[in-house]
Amino acid sequence: MAPKTQAKQEEVDVTNLTKPVIADENMGFWEAVAQQKEVDHHASHSNLINQWLHLISSTIFIICYYVVFMPNQFSWNEALETAMYWGLFSLIIRQAGHYIFEPPCHDKEQAMLGFDTENKVRICVVYGGIPAALLAAVHLKGDINISLAQAWIVVTFSVVFGRVALLWSRYGFRISMHWFVKFVTDPFTDIPAYWKSGYQIFMPKLVQGALHSSFPNTFSMPAGYVAPKSGYDKDK
Repeated sequence: MAPKTQAKQEEVDVTNLTKPVIADENMGFWEAVAQQKEVDHHASHSNLINQWLHLISSTIFIICYYVVFMPNQFSWNEALETAMYWGLFSLIIRQAGHYIFEPPCHDKEQAMLGFDTENKVRICVVYGGIPAALLAAVHLKGDINISLAQAWIVVTFSVVFGRVALLWSRYGFRISMHWFVKFVTDPFTDIPAYWKSGYQIFMPKLVQGALHSSFPNTFSMPAGYVAPKSGYDKDK
């Protein structure tokens, strides 16, 4: 494990940042990954409903990891395709939390190394267009040698490793790995960060407060509302 810097990692304030947060060259690798996770949280994970949807999504993603890396009842191809179907369902849940419920945060998201919400929506649209493209190919050629899940897998690898290549070209290999490791481990760190949303979602006052932050013209702020804290929110 890479040595940590002497100074303690401070909470990253992304309020006024419009450029990606790049780890200092003296920062340890895992410390830099943790920094990216904290930047990501503060940029676009403030809403309780969004956190709850991330909790569900991350649970599904972990099951997908299990299916792929510990297949017992599936062949390798069957495991990949099964994980792809469930993974895409999980992705839709996850991005719905961002697109529908998270308050506008485009400027804050520029502090992240990863995709902002606008680009995530575009990626989901591409996934949605693949079935139509395959149907058109079948109509024109009569038969194709790739399944829907396989086509989605190609898109997934293209998006993920395309992002890695872009970050590598801009900031170097080390910085690109900060985002990649952050990305693939997000489901595991989302669980401890957002587990409280699993019961907070059943508290009417907290839900109304979350809905007010999403739709202030439709839902009023409940009296005495205090926004709940996640695992990333440190006591002052």
